[in-house]
Amino acid sequence: MINHPKVPFSINKWVYVLNGISVICIVGSIIYLVNTYQHLPDTIPIHFNAIGEADNWGNKMTIFISPGIGIFIFIGLYFLSKYPHIFNYPFTITEENAARIYPVANLFMTIINLEMVLIFTFVSIDIFADFLGLWFIFVVFGLPLLTVLIFILQIRKVA
Repeated sequence: MINHPKVPFSINKWVYVLNGISVICIVGSIIYLVNTYQHLPDTIPIHFNAIGEADNWGNKMTIFISPGIGIFIFIGLYFLSKYPHIFNYPFTITEENAARIYPVANLFMTIINLEMVLIFTFVSIDIFADFLGLWFIFVVFGLPLLTVLIFILQIRKVA
């Protein structure tokens, strides 16, 4: 069991901005899908290979799965970001450094949350794989990894 100290911490203003952008993306993708739904054929592509060719088909109701997963992830990461004392850290968290580390960890989880929302938003609105392709696979894996590396370096600086 992780036993980091629970100390109050300040929330960066960017946390509010990034969470707002996440909510706008989720709501916007749902509005887009609701408006697009009536114009879709009964069977639509639901999976694409790395070069953008449809390789699985399904009912048009499946367009709502991606935003549903995005909402679920957003809510989970939103609430998780509120409790940085339960995160794993690559160093010891003390009463002295917790107040400096927790705001950075909170911002980190908010940025990861936004990245996940953006990924699911792009997947949701690209129903026919018009603009997502091989490059998107690198973004899906590379962007969160880059974010993790940047924040590990940032947290080490404030520790």
